[in-house]
Amino acid sequence: MRPTLKDMSKNLPTDLEVRVDPDEMVRYVHSLMTAPQSKGGSTIVSLAERQWGGDTALARAAQLRWSALNRAFGDARVSSWTTYQKSNQIHVPAALIAAAGVARLTVAADEVVFDIPTLLDATLQLCEPAGYA
Repeated sequence: MRPTLKDMSKNLPTDLEVRVDPDEMVRYVHSLMTAPQSKGGSTIVSLAERQWGGDTALARAAQLRWSALNRAFGDARVSSWTTYQKSNQIHVPAALIAAAGVARLTVAADEVVFDIPTLLDATLQLCEPAGYA
């Protein structure tokens, strides 16, 4: 279970503006994906606090950004960036996860979400150049 907007609302306006270094965001998500899952979202919180030294603005921002990224996976505009390997696995490019650290967040319908075009633009900026145009 992810932390809710209500759980994180004490510093929400500030946390929305905090950006997470793209490499640190990738490292955080990698830690989340490889950690044993616990009930109640405690893994999300504990890994963020461990990586950023406690209940810091960066730790809270990473948690918000991870939750928003999970919501973004349900958006059709993001689906072309992800592929399903098996019914319970999704392949996500590191550039998309890195972009989640810096793309603009907003509040919509009581949820923190990404502006999808901005998220995808940030992803393209973080991709390795390929070929010649």
